[in-house]
Amino acid sequence: MTDQATHDTLPSRQTVLFTRGAVAASCLGMVIIGALLALHGPVVPALRERFGLSESTAGLALASQSLGAVLGVLGFHAIHPRIGNRAVLVWSYLTMLLGTLTFGLSGSWPMMLTAAVITGLGLGGVDFAISRLFLIGLGARGPVLLNVAHGCFGLGTVLAPAVIAVVGPDHYGAAFVVVGLLTLIPLVCIRGVHPRPTPAQIAGEPAANSGRAPERRLAVVLGGFVAVYMLHFAVQSGIGNWEPTHLQELGHGTTAATAATSLYWLAMTIGRFLVAPLARRWSAATIVTTACALMTVSVLLVPVTALTPWAYVAAGLCIGPIFPNGLTWLNQTTSAAGNAMAYVIAAAMLGAVAFPPVLGAGIQSYGVGALPVMLSVLSVLTLAISIALAVRSRRGRPGHDLPPLTDGLSGAHVPAEAPISATSKMSRMSKKGAS
Repeated sequence: MTDQATHDTLPSRQTVLFTRGAVAASCLGMVIIGALLALHGPVVPALRERFGLSESTAGLALASQSLGAVLGVLGFHAIHPRIGNRAVLVWSYLTMLLGTLTFGLSGSWPMMLTAAVITGLGLGGVDFAISRLFLIGLGARGPVLLNVAHGCFGLGTVLAPAVIAVVGPDHYGAAFVVVGLLTLIPLVCIRGVHPRPTPAQIAGEPAANSGRAPERRLAVVLGGFVAVYMLHFAVQSGIGNWEPTHLQELGHGTTAATAATSLYWLAMTIGRFLVAPLARRWSAATIVTTACALMTVSVLLVPVTALTPWAYVAAGLCIGPIFPNGLTWLNQTTSAAGNAMAYVIAAAMLGAVAFPPVLGAGIQSYGVGALPVMLSVLSVLTLAISIALAVRSRRGRPGHDLPPLTDGLSGAHVPAEAPISATSKMSRMSKKGAS
């Protein structure tokens, strides 16, 4: 890419890494990974019948994909600075495509588990890369469009089960193949993603008033975000997995319980879209702590039998904004350039995998009536830690909601809209070997 071409496509006043077409294609990528996460549950009966599996063994496909996603987040984070923005997305999409096609076409259960891990590797890479690059590569619109992108992820989780309901679980192979082939669309649009600067290179730019944040403080802050993400994902996945069981225990029919759970996931998606316009007017810390507070209130209302289904829906509405706006808050505290975002997203995925079985063990020991109590404890802990993070942030910079933006490693200050001279920036990048 020539300097003149770069100047024509990149505004010099701020970092812009995506064309409009690439933004839309990335949102489709988020729909795809949402669909892949939601496809496994509805096809468990078909997998059990075809391979003669127990229900827990059939559930290993989703567990394998989730494990792959954690490894994908950490792995693609590690190579991102070397290969650039465009290449990290290309390899993530191609890995996801290979995994989904293999899963859909394979007739061997061990091969399908391997394919699920491969799919997860690409899925984790796409989720992490898009979340990270939207924050630093779309200027002031980044926090807003990050909410939209994760709202699109939610659309995928809603649409995939609906498609399986229409075509039938026995056609799961075709469903995975079609979803996999959809990744060709963002791949075709990948040239709309600028290969450089990467987040690490942006943070490496010299800036005035930069200072080295104490490592202990960074570790405490990162630990707080990891805890918030693990715990709120525990609540999110706990409701998604066990709400139908709880509602049926209360006397609701299977169809009504399933419909209520679908409404819960839909509410979570709507919550992200509703908060998107607020992301430019409210601080991310305010959005997250408010959402955690309302989530806690909603969960505390679950034991009220007459309100139980609606309390779950309200909880979904409040849970939705936490993930994307928590990433914005994290970026404003430690920056997307360091390891923090990778650790936090990986922790969220681990929470979604680890906690549903823990809640299941509690239900098995104490009955399904213990579910609201366990969810309440998790919600209160999430709220308490988010408030502590907000208080610590305000103390870190008197008179402001958040401390200075740092990369979490070098302490380099990173403005919300980092000024970039496109010509000089890309000229430097070309000397370093842009992808």
